[in-house]
Amino acid sequence: MITYEYQGQPLAQQKIVPGNTATSLDAQCYQYSEFTLLADGVDAGSTEAGVAAGKWIVGAAGARAVVVSATLTAGAWGNASARVTLRLKSVSGTFVAAENIASVANADHLKVRAGETQRPISESYTYKGMYAKCALVCVITNTALVDVIGGTPDQTSLIGIPMVANSSILLKDINQIRQFKIIDYVASSASIAQVTYFF
Repeated sequence: MITYEYQGQPLAQQKIVPGNTATSLDAQCYQYSEFTLLADGVDAGSTEAGVAAGKWIVGAAGARAVVVSATLTAGAWGNASARVTLRLKSVSGTFVAAENIASVANADHLKVRAGETQRPISESYTYKGMYAKCALVCVITNTALVDVIGGTPDQTSLIGIPMVANSSILLKDINQIRQFKIIDYVASSASIAQVTYFF
């Protein structure tokens, strides 16, 4: 039996809520990348625990990422004086200036510094720029339509491979990963997929 160790290290993950728009996988996830993001405290909720390594953060506009590290560069945790440099991976979407970011639903942990956005890390680090060897796509709610050959799945014509909730597919090379698209099977049925990338 082939198990995960044959696929490489699981280093990045992505959540997709495609809705009625055919959605591709995020290149910032399948080509391993890390980013810095400068953020400021907002209130007493701006704690170190809220952005600890390994936490998922979500931006008010919907961007998501995993925190690799959070470094306090000025001020103090737990108030508006905190100035923080976040190192991120599994970045899906773009964090934008002055938006609130949080570890879960509380949007008051930190705020992206004015005039800032996520920036790719220029120095070398392990796996930098490497393409995923494979990607495991798991549909976790409602049926979705997917395509792995470069076409666009279509709700009206029901073109694509239907994937029911709790089903998965393994994309075995970078070409399949790049060509993959997903859309709700039925309009506005709110399918959700989780993708894990192995390097």
